Amino acid sequence: MKRSGVSAGMRVLLLAVIEVRKQIILDCERQRLHWTRFYADGRNLQAVALAALFQRARFLLPCADEAATLGGCGHQRFTGTVMHWVIQQSIFKPGNYQLLVNALDTVGISYTPVAIPNGTFDMSPDVNPEGKVYVCGAIKLARIARDKGWVPGSLLNENFKFDIWLAQLGAGLLNHDIESGTLAEVRTCHLAKFFIRPSEDNKAFDGMVMDSEMIADWRRDPAKAHLQKIDVIVSPVKAIYREYRLFVVNRKVVTGSVYRIGGRAEISPDVEDDVLDYARGVIDTWTPAQSFVMDVCLTQEGLKVIEFNNINSSGFYAINVPKYVDAIQTYYG
Repeated sequence: MKRSGVSAGMRVLLLAVIEVRKQIILDCERQRLHWTRFYADGRNLQAVALAALFQRARFLLPCADEAATLGGCGHQRFTGTVMHWVIQQSIFKPGNYQLLVNALDTVGISYTPVAIPNGTFDMSPDVNPEGKVYVCGAIKLARIARDKGWVPGSLLNENFKFDIWLAQLGAGLLNHDIESGTLAEVRTCHLAKFFIRPSEDNKAFDGMVMDSEMIADWRRDPAKAHLQKIDVIVSPVKAIYREYRLFVVNRKVVTGSVYRIGGRAEISPDVEDDVLDYARGVIDTWTPAQSFVMDVCLTQEGLKVIEFNNINSSGFYAINVPKYVDAIQTYYG
């Protein structure tokens, strides 16, 4: 189906933009630079102008032979060596999803939004891109990526378990003084209030503060019967002053965000240098993967690690999403 309203002159201009972009990619490859670097600096007016024209080209050009230069329409297939992204829309809040696709669009990275219906492992559409594929999604998409042999696919692995973090970091973890067991049986009677979360990064439920009445309700609730055998950890409630989310790619912090201050949701991209220094120290000690997300907090005992999260499924808060995309595409693409 053709997109209307494109004059012959505009078509020539837009196709010229595409050819210039192709030359940039080739030049960058010859210099062993990743082509997204050309767009990463907002002060580069040539890059900004070319990126804007390129996005207009993607929107205006018809799905004909000339559009094949872009790899097709609808972000379904991009020929060449550029890594393709597959994004499970349902795991992102709408604003986060838009931030991600805007960042991908700005540098011309191809992607496919997919859905995985509840109770199935069926991905719609069932795409099979050539070359490298990076996924943004939860456990089901990680399994699909593994079954399809996608590389890098998902970076979720067996290290995203609390008992492993505890063995590696000890008192460096916020909740090192824990009780563990299944939701149905874990001991909580000694605590008026407590923090509880799944022991694995399986998104069965979000970590939260509970009291004895609330957990009793959960244990009686037929709608939560599927949770009763899940392994959980329980720990005393701690005083937390600030909480941070840090995105780590290739063992380097590439971007971060404040996401809670004094127990209230409050996001900011401004992460203090001492937090970044602390995170680098943790990375030097142990990491669950080459790339991951680390949540850190400031307490009365100093900085502590709250948890590690799979980078493929973590929320963004106020991180610099283009920096995250650039780092992933540069290291894995």
